[in-house]
Amino acid sequence: IINVPQDYPSIQSAINSAVENDTVLVAPGEYFENINFNGKNIVLCSNYAFSGNPEDISATVINGSTPIHADTGSCVLIVSGEDSTAVIQGFTITGGTGTKWEDEHGPGTWYTEGGGILIQYSSPTIINNMITVNEAINNGPGIASAGGGAIRCGDGNPHILNNVISFNQGLYGGGIVLNYSGAVIRNNLIFGNSGGNDFGGGGLWLLFNGDFPIIIENNTIVANHSALGGGGIRFYYTTATATNNIIWGNTANFADQIQGTGSLSFCCVE
Repeated sequence: IINVPQDYPSIQSAINSAVENDTVLVAPGEYFENINFNGKNIVLCSNYAFSGNPEDISATVINGSTPIHADTGSCVLIVSGEDSTAVIQGFTITGGTGTKWEDEHGPGTWYTEGGGILIQYSSPTIINNMITVNEAINNGPGIASAGGGAIRCGDGNPHILNNVISFNQGLYGGGIVLNYSGAVIRNNLIFGNSGGNDFGGGGLWLLFNGDFPIIIENNTIVANHSALGGGGIRFYYTTATATNNIIWGNTANFADQIQGTGSLSFCCVE
């Protein structure tokens, strides 16, 4: 176990010193950092992992609002082939503005992606976090659009479990974007996210599956908004299985709750 700030003053310096299967344990406080797992399968956690006290989540903050490079403004980058043993648990993740990222499936086309967390070619476990007030809305010169206000994953298979994902913004996918990616999205509260000005999707925005299934289970997806369609969920050419979700009170220009086609069972949809 590597302790922050006792052993290392910053989260990133602790990650840099960590080796496979280490735990980086972060004491309560606000850390103005934009961190990168750098391909390491480690556990990054607050005291919540040991205490189970949700106050440790609100007291341990990764604030990405002051990036060293303006075009690398995601709070957390997990983009180097990390697997499910790469874990981030028990943080408030806020203030992220996304990272300028080239579309792997459209070379030469750039987007601003993943305000809170950007994942690519990786399958981390994101559990018991508050991911709130992040944005992916910068579509300035040379940038086609911006999406995944809280989380954007491409070509991976993350497990997104037991998080509160709230008040994030994206020009598509205000909450979560999956691009050619599988995922398990389970037991999350996804509310108050907004955007969708370019391609829709207030809460979730899903395009193709990649090599893994998309499983959306036991989530509450409420009060999200899209300027176009799919206030709750926007399915684009994807096969997703949604079970035991509440999808309610979302708003959009059309298709308030769901736009597109998915396999739903035992869901409560307004």
